[in-house]
Formats: sequence, structure tokens, C-alpha cells
Amino acid sequence: MKTQTLTREQFIEQFIARQEQERANAAAMRADPQACATVLWQIARGDTGGGRAASALLLSLWNNHYAANMRDVMGNLDIKHTEAALGLLEHMGGGCWLERYLSDEQIMQVINQWGEFHEIRRERV
Repeated sequence: MKTQTLTREQFIEQFIARQEQERANAAAMRADPQACATVLWQIARGDTGGGRAASALLLSLWNNHYAANMRDVMGNLDIKHTEAALGLLEHMGGGCWLERYLSDEQIMQVINQWGEFHEIRRERV
């Protein structure tokens, strides 16, 4: 198998093109708050930095018992999940809660995984 050697400029150009393609692929999802919530819920069930960030956002939108540091949330999500977070926030207006998009069972999975962590962080603030 032959390895392709790229110049720095070629690498940067390809990297930027891949990022733009990821953003374009996420554009359709961003218009659908149900899809955004589902994508974030899927990652929030995991034990990763992205899962922690997604769970903070979802739990903060669920009720007032949880808090999210939005800078931390956006800084720890990849492009797809950042677009999902922005898409969900675009559709969440006053009086609009997350139960429109996720079931109690789904959010309980996130609470069981991350709830105590986010409650403790809020109390320290």
C-alpha cells in the first residue's frame, strides 16, 4: 500500500474541505430539532468528553435542577454534535422544554449516567 505524501498546504486544504462537508451534512439535521435531540441523546449515554458535554446541555434543557457551562459544551463537541446542539437551541424558545423531543425514559438514561455530576457542578458555582 502506497502512502500519499501531502504538503502542508494540501493537508490543510483537505482538512478544511472535510470540515465543510461535515457541516453541509449536518445542515439538514440542524433544521430538525427531533433529530438534533436524538443525536445528542445518543452521545450523552456514553462515557466520553462529548457525552458529558451533550448530557450537560440536555439536562439543562430538561429542568432547572441541572446546569451547563455552554463554553464547555461547545468546546467538547465535534462538528456534527455542535451543529446538533445549535440546531436544538434554535428551536427551544420560551416555554419549550426538551420533553417535546425526548421521552422520560430517554432522559432518565442520561440522568442515570451523568445527573449527579451535573448537579454537583451546579452546587459549586
